[in-house]
Amino acid sequence: MTTEAPSSDLEIERQSRWRTYLTLENVVTSAVSIVVFIAVFLPLFWLVESSFEVLDDLGFDTEWGLGNYYEIFEGRVIRKAFRNTLLISAGTTVLATFLGVSLAWINARTNCPWRDRLEPFNLIPFFLSPFVGAIAWHNLAAPKVGFLNNIARWLFGIEGHILNVDNIYGVIWVTGIFFTPLVYLFVVGSLRRMDPSLEDSARTTGAGLIRTTMSVTLPLVTPAILSGAIIVFVTSAGEFGVPFKLGAPYGWDTLTTQIYTKAVGDDANHYLGAAMSMSLAVITGLFIWIQRRIIAPREYTTVTGKGFRPNTIDLGRWKWAALSFNLAYIFIAVILPLVTLLIVSVHPVWQGRIIPDDLTLWNYRKVLFFWSPDSIGIATRGIINSFILAFSGATIAMVLSIVIGYMIHRTKGFGSTLLDFLCLVPIGFPGIVLAMGVLVAYIKTPIYATLGILLVGYITRFFPYGQRNISSILLAVSEELDQSSRMAGATWLTTLWRITIPLLKPGIFAGWILLFVIFLRELSISIMLYSVGTETLSVGVLYLADFEGDPLTAALAIVQTVILLGCIVLFRKVAGKEALTA
Repeated sequence: MTTEAPSSDLEIERQSRWRTYLTLENVVTSAVSIVVFIAVFLPLFWLVESSFEVLDDLGFDTEWGLGNYYEIFEGRVIRKAFRNTLLISAGTTVLATFLGVSLAWINARTNCPWRDRLEPFNLIPFFLSPFVGAIAWHNLAAPKVGFLNNIARWLFGIEGHILNVDNIYGVIWVTGIFFTPLVYLFVVGSLRRMDPSLEDSARTTGAGLIRTTMSVTLPLVTPAILSGAIIVFVTSAGEFGVPFKLGAPYGWDTLTTQIYTKAVGDDANHYLGAAMSMSLAVITGLFIWIQRRIIAPREYTTVTGKGFRPNTIDLGRWKWAALSFNLAYIFIAVILPLVTLLIVSVHPVWQGRIIPDDLTLWNYRKVLFFWSPDSIGIATRGIINSFILAFSGATIAMVLSIVIGYMIHRTKGFGSTLLDFLCLVPIGFPGIVLAMGVLVAYIKTPIYATLGILLVGYITRFFPYGQRNISSILLAVSEELDQSSRMAGATWLTTLWRITIPLLKPGIFAGWILLFVIFLRELSISIMLYSVGTETLSVGVLYLADFEGDPLTAALAIVQTVILLGCIVLFRKVAGKEALTA
């Protein structure tokens, strides 16, 4: 009896310890951590591993080596694509930074008329698909079928063409105007929080408006400007749709179009595609590291302890020039492309000019109501599949985001630090790179060639966006509310359901709608992972652009744009005016 008591006590203590560990909170958070770790780590591991497998001459076997990387640096086509990628990224960054900073300054610091009303329109390109913009500008400024070129021929009798976007400059132009909101969002918040006394001091010493802006205002928001510029550089390096439409068919390949070429098709070489993806990932990862470790931590004192109300700079008569600049951007980036797509979509055949007798809605009937195994069926299936992926993907991603955000900002252990790092990793990889990793990781699993692999790719790449919406609110909510609930006897699940989630509702709804919009327009991941029967809306647009001509493509692009614009309106109503610019 006396010898068995200690053993019994130890058993009871061991069981009690296990019950302490196996709580619902620990089980759920551990399971989510494992899921996130696998989702992020597995594709990247197989991507790195595959990049060192070299396909033999017959294409049946592989061996370990650096042959794929040698081909990247020695192959003329890939080397040219690498150079084009850097040129496009640099040009896009310069254009988007100039436009974004200018618009942010006009909106935040001047007395430009209607600036509050114009701001939502400045942000519209952030939500739209750049590939749709490329289609629109092809129909606007292509040498033969460009609407603007035909107007110039009709008005001025010009032979040939005056505009041509089917080259590297067209890629820079379209990508730059569509990525302008990224810089705008980084800069406008800093400008609105700036202490105006810093500018007033410069003005009292005799500095003019331009000198004050260049020597005081912009230097103070340099970290925000550089952060936005680096994000644009990285995003444009990973952009697929615009160079695929305006560059690759005319000899201007980029790394993304070459990755697609090497990874898809009868002669696909996934191993070379993986090596190219790793090369692109190294470039983007380096710039993301610079942004987060060097630029983002820099702090210039733009907000002081003294209370102030941000004033506006009186531009005098120049305010109308500022208004014209803002209206010109909205016209070029939003109105002109959408009106052009609408005009093209109501013609049976687009010839570069409006033919009133030919106007018809037949293209919309084809893409919306016709079921068939051909390309029209692809368009219809794409709409349905995109809604399925957007709804389910946004929902799953937000559930993960809630648990992840709670772990990072409430538990604050070693696991939370690792989880926070894992949430940063997908942001540093372009969509087509991560999609390449998902492809090689899941190509031999049951989810390959199903909507499941697209869902995995979407969630892996974009769940950090939802997590950041949740985290921003969790940081503003005191932990005492959760602690009080637990001290009163409520379980972790009850506290989460009755206290935490109600407080997170604005972030949950805003994050869900943002992810829903992103999933509806996503192309880079979709084009790598889709198969017959799992086409998405963006893939349908791309397929029609390749095989069915401009009018049918424009009709489906208009359908996609109307859906996205509807989501933008809903996003602003739910998230509020300052949701994106705060």
